[in-house]
Amino acid sequence: MNRTLTASIAALAAAASITIAAGCGSSSDSAEVPTGADMKGTWVQTATGYDNGKLDSWKGDAAGNIVFDKASGQSFTGYKTYTPPEGGAVKETMQGVIAPDGDILITDQDGFYEGTLENGTFTGQYAESGSDATALNVTWTKK
Repeated sequence: MNRTLTASIAALAAAASITIAAGCGSSSDSAEVPTGADMKGTWVQTATGYDNGKLDSWKGDAAGNIVFDKASGQSFTGYKTYTPPEGGAVKETMQGVIAPDGDILITDQDGFYEGTLENGTFTGQYAESGSDATALNVTWTKK
């Protein structure tokens, strides 16, 4: 019985090693990590989620445009413009960084985006806390 247990453990360890080794050659290792230059341009966003406890959807003028006009290495900056429901155009400064694994973090004046860039589309989430708590899934496409 002890031999059977030892053989089973050895077989399990070998299977785990093969599984782990197979994962090491995954496509994420071969995928190119975007740079700040990949984020340059004008983006149109759509979003859905909750804003102050109410279901919200950003489309059209309410969603606005995002423009990244400067980039250096893994960093980039620009602004977003949008028209809130109460009216009046708003312009907010934005800045972002891309991690070595390709994750993207972007801040604006009162919140932040987290996501990834794949096939020219940014997909992620937007969050604000405090009196204007917001959690949205977002998608950006370049104009």
